[in-house]
This record gives sequence, structure tokens and C-alpha cells, in this order.
Amino acid sequence: MSTRHNNRRRFDADLPEFTTSEGDQPTPGANDDAMRVLQRGSEAIVRLATQAHAAVARSDEAAAQAARQSLETQLTFTTALIDELLFGAPERSTLH
Repeated sequence: MSTRHNNRRRFDADLPEFTTSEGDQPTPGANDDAMRVLQRGSEAIVRLATQAHAAVARSDEAAAQAARQSLETQLTFTTALIDELLFGAPERSTLH
């Protein structure tokens, strides 16, 4: 293994925080509810992926399959919501 992988990176408190420009900020309005739903969906994806990981780690096939199916459903729903927010049309999907 190369020595560059052995170097531990330190947190640098002097680095500036990440900021976005005003143009990147979401505008308040009709999409507020959809953005909240998207946030909850994103959190559910992380939770379900964590559950699937834990089930696989303990070799619990039934729990892993259940988490996987729920994760697939949540991903489909969340992807459709993203498409609707970005493109305004729920039928246009980024899934292939």
C-alpha cells in the first residue's frame, strides 16, 4: 500500500464553510411541501439502506430482503418526486 493512504487527514477548522449563492437557494412557495416530502424520503432511503446493511451483516436473509424491497419502493417514489420537481412532469423518469 502506498504511503499516501497511510496519512490521516485532519479536520481543518480554518477552512471556510460551504455556502451557496442566492441563485442556488430554493424559492419559497408551492414546492415547500414537496421539498419536505423529498427530505423525508431521502432520510427514509438512508434508514432503509442502513437496515439492509445490518441485516446482511448478521446474515438475516428475510430482513435483508424486506429492507431491500422497501428501499426499492422508496427509491422509485423519491426519484419520481425529484423528476416532478425538476421537470414538472411525473412521467419523465431518470430510471432506465
